[in-house]
This record gives sequence, C-alpha cells and structure tokens, in this order.
Amino acid sequence: MIFVLVVMAIFVAVSIYFFLKAENLQREIIIMKRGLSATKKENKAYVDMMAIIAQRYEEVAKQRFIDLRAESTEEVAMFDIVAPMINNYATIFNQSIRGKGQLQVAVEKVYEGSQKGSYKDLNNFIARSDKEISRAWSSNNINGFIMLVEGCLRVKKEK
Repeated sequence: MIFVLVVMAIFVAVSIYFFLKAENLQREIIIMKRGLSATKKENKAYVDMMAIIAQRYEEVAKQRFIDLRAESTEEVAMFDIVAPMINNYATIFNQSIRGKGQLQVAVEKVYEGSQKGSYKDLNNFIARSDKEISRAWSSNNINGFIMLVEGCLRVKKEK
C-alpha cells in the first residue's frame, strides 16, 4: 500500500512538473509569436519605404535624363542605350535589393524585355565607358546600380 502511495505521489509530482513546464513553454510561444508579428510589420514597413525610395529616385533620374537629352543633340545612340535602365529604375532597384549578384540579372530582363539584343549593346557601352561605370557594373549590387546611373548621367552631362 505504501508503495502504491509513493508511486501515485511521484506520478502526481511529475504531472504537476510537466503541467507547469507546458504553461511556461506556452507563454514563451506567445511571446515569440508577438515578436514575430512585430518583426513582420517592421519588415513590411521597410519594404514599403524602399519601394517609395526607388520610385522617388526613378522620378529624379528620369527628369535628369530628360533634361540631359534635351540639352544634347549629339550621341543620341548613347541615350537610347541608357533609356531602358532609367525608365525601369524602380524595377531594377527593387530586384537588386534582394541580394548580391541580382543587378545584371534584373537589367538583362528589362533590356531583353524591351528589345532583343539591347542588353549586348549596353554591355558594349559599359565596356567603352570610363572605369567608374565599369566598376559600378561589375559590383553587381544595388550600390553599383546607383553609381552606374549616376555615372551615366554625369558622363552625359560632361559631354
């Protein structure tokens, strides 16, 4: 009889221990879910801000490009080569943010989507350009894209 009472006491103690442990784990799960939810909201806010920034930069780049194109009557072919990149600035910007090595893939999609063979023309243009533009292109990331556009717009302005 004493043996049965000891076994029952051990069973009750173990049951209480596991019940309290389960309650503690449940509280931790709730806290983690709240943290995850807050992180998702913050991430969404950052993605939305990056999209807005990309659109604003696209507007500025387009306006600068239009102004430079109106000022310059020579080298129209160079403007035609750079135009798809400027016109799809936000698209390329957003795809380049996703990771390293995405710039050239995004630019190729944009150029080949606009006209077959135009990506090769862009590569030839970049190969003939100065070192700043070549380095920006070879970095193959978002920073390189921003430097590439700035370099192209600066080159156009100097000429």
